[in-house]
Amino acid sequence: MRWFIASILSLFGSLYSYANPQQDIEHITTIQVYQGSETNPQTVFLSHDFKQNKAEAHNLGLSGDYKFLTFNVPSDLDAQDCALSIENGGIDELDLYRIEGNSVIPLGHAGEQYAASFGGQKHSSLIFDTGIQPDGTYGIRIKSGEQLVLPILVGKRDEISSRNHEKDMIFAIYAGMMLVLLFYNFFIYLTVKDKIYLFYVLYIASVGLTQMVLSGYGSMYLWPGSHWISMHATYLIGAISGICTILFCRRFLEIKKNFKILDRIVLAYFGLYVAAIVLAVYDQFNLSYNILNFNAASALLLIWAALKASRKGNRAGIFFLISWTFFLAGATIFALRDFGVLGYNAFTIYALPVGSVLEGLLLSFALADKINQFKKEKELSQSKMIQVMQENQVLIEEQNLKLEELVHVRTQDLEKANANLSETLNDLKLTQNQLLESEKLASLGQMTAGIAHEINNPINFVSSNILPLKRDIQDILSVLEMFSSLKNAAEYDEKIEEIRQKMQRLDIDYTKQEIAQLLSGIDEGSRRTAEIVKSLRIFSRMDRDDLVSANINECINSTLVIMKSVTKGEVTIRKKLADNFPMMDCYPGKLNQVIMNILNNAVYATRVEGRKKDDRFIDIETSFDDQTITISIEDNGVGIPDDIRSKIFDPFFTTKGVGEGTGLGLSIALGIVEEHRGQIHVHSELGKGTRFTLTLPRKTTKVSQEALAA
Repeated sequence: MRWFIASILSLFGSLYSYANPQQDIEHITTIQVYQGSETNPQTVFLSHDFKQNKAEAHNLGLSGDYKFLTFNVPSDLDAQDCALSIENGGIDELDLYRIEGNSVIPLGHAGEQYAASFGGQKHSSLIFDTGIQPDGTYGIRIKSGEQLVLPILVGKRDEISSRNHEKDMIFAIYAGMMLVLLFYNFFIYLTVKDKIYLFYVLYIASVGLTQMVLSGYGSMYLWPGSHWISMHATYLIGAISGICTILFCRRFLEIKKNFKILDRIVLAYFGLYVAAIVLAVYDQFNLSYNILNFNAASALLLIWAALKASRKGNRAGIFFLISWTFFLAGATIFALRDFGVLGYNAFTIYALPVGSVLEGLLLSFALADKINQFKKEKELSQSKMIQVMQENQVLIEEQNLKLEELVHVRTQDLEKANANLSETLNDLKLTQNQLLESEKLASLGQMTAGIAHEINNPINFVSSNILPLKRDIQDILSVLEMFSSLKNAAEYDEKIEEIRQKMQRLDIDYTKQEIAQLLSGIDEGSRRTAEIVKSLRIFSRMDRDDLVSANINECINSTLVIMKSVTKGEVTIRKKLADNFPMMDCYPGKLNQVIMNILNNAVYATRVEGRKKDDRFIDIETSFDDQTITISIEDNGVGIPDDIRSKIFDPFFTTKGVGEGTGLGLSIALGIVEEHRGQIHVHSELGKGTRFTLTLPRKTTKVSQEALAA
């Protein structure tokens, strides 16, 4: 700690020396900034489109384009020992020119854009020590992705070099103090294993790196010769510093635990920092820099969180407020200097590093205080725990005596209740079996009515064609009899005209066509009857106890045939059944009942007042993979409200009117699907419709009733 205090005193001493430069160094306080649109330096510096600007540190704003400016070197400098220094090591590109009459002479270039070709910067400032003459006019072409601040100094080479050495010493002291804080807290982390110290170490490291980059030392020491890192470091490390700040402050101020809404806002800033990193990687420097500036507002949110935490008695909030007051004061002075509100001197230059050092020191004190606070809380908690355990021991002994008495009484009551429950359970099982049989009989009645109706149509079709067919055949037979009565050619010549007249009268050609149509109708009727009988044979496998191999598509088609009397004139059935559908082990009759129950509900659900058949749809789709078979039945009915969706599989639950349903259809369907070791999923939107999805395994083992009950 003594070393740290000595370092702070040394830092302020160096700042005082830096704040009083030698008389042989002068600030260029007056420059002329180009206002035109030309980009060729040879043309720009000979034009007259310049506007005068006066400041100790000229702020040219934020722009991704080249800026051009001119200035005059004072005439009282030594012509043999003159140098120019621009104290901003974060500039991307800077080209210096001397303007003599109508000539523009390049003197050199510097900046992070050229770091690779020159093996990195030798100074944190951009220094030109050749070609600088007193009373000369010079031009600068400059470009940078961040705020463009230009403090321009001219003077003797030795004095410029000495000033840069002082600057290096100041930063070395600052870096040493930050490293002390970093290693000190890292060792504490290794000891206590509390992640807050790890986040603080990352925070200290990121803040130090940020200051190193802003001061131009990153290109000097960390990545000399790396052009890409030099160009991107300001934005990448600035964003990483913001991310580390959020991680540390969320844990230090317990934002996630105590301030839910604020935590979401802070996480949004976290996302913006990530976006700034991505933009910087893709060379969108201006946009990345603007995001970093916008995210600076997150500091106000953290201050507000610290105020709230301190009001709740959290000592960490008080330490945070004090430490961040120093840091924000330094940042404010730094910003006001850049915008020309405050003068350009050592105190405004190093306000931010000094503020960050003081902040780091106070936060280290806060973390140390946090350990002591945790220790006191732990001791108090242990003391209360021991007291509570003693009181609980006494209560346990008293309660044990009472519980023994209550257990004896309750045991007798439970024995009586168990006897009553067993009797009630037997009655319920009997009632359930009766209701299930009732539902099966209802399904059988519906099936019988449908079969009778469906078979009646093709039978009527056949019977109605028999009489006209008999009449047409008799007409043809009468003509054939006339031909068969002819005995020789003479009778043929004599009666052929009579036969022709009769054939014309009977219209034999039309009669032949009518016979073909009538036979086709009879064939269609018999085919439909055979299809219904086949569907009935498939559907009737209702109560088999053995698993059989069946095709689900056939089950669906047979059910639709049986239910045609229910669906005809009501809804439009749209099928999309998978081709090459595999056989599966199942109880096909029971699956038919599942499909029938779901279709019955779907037809009922589409009965919306004013809706025609063409607007009522039921979509049936099947699919399969190596393990499962899927059946989807979807309607465009009224949908199922959210408040009853969880009840639709409960026995006796129904939304139909009295006498329209028993409430057992879906309950039975669920039991059958579970018997197949399958699942039913329901998706419904009110006013849009409902989809039932049945997922069944292709291989099913027989399930006992006891297992289903379990």
